Amino acid sequence: MKDQAQTLSFDLTDFLPFQMSVIAARAFQRIMGATGLQVPEWRIMMALPSHQPCSSHQLCALTAMDAARVSRAQRRLEDLDMIHVVRDSADRRRLVVQLSDKGTEEVARLRMAARDVESALLDDLGPEDRACLKTAIGDLYSRL
Repeated sequence: MKDQAQTLSFDLTDFLPFQMSVIAARAFQRIMGATGLQVPEWRIMMALPSHQPCSSHQLCALTAMDAARVSRAQRRLEDLDMIHVVRDSADRRRLVVQLSDKGTEEVARLRMAARDVESALLDDLGPEDRACLKTAIGDLYSRL
């Protein structure tokens, strides 16, 4: 009976993907502060500067989100005047997304906030630990 209980026990707070998820969620809360943006919208905003104009389909790949989530986030960003979404004149089925002037200004602010939050998160780690963490996370990410 004791062996079965040990096999069935699972400490969520000891589960690495859970820990990473909580760290990411708290970091995003700090980055986005009072903007009212959510993670899907942030991902789109941060992907666009180096990939615009960009199709909605490309945004799915760039942000690792499904089409429905990208579509909802695009609509919200459009309502907030952060992006412009237009139909491609060559292919009417294709939506093309680009940052608005307001969106470009917001991206600059979000980038600064992201860098500040990342620095604060890693401040207590020495250079060697930072390098090891970056390598380990990079290796895990590349396996996805």
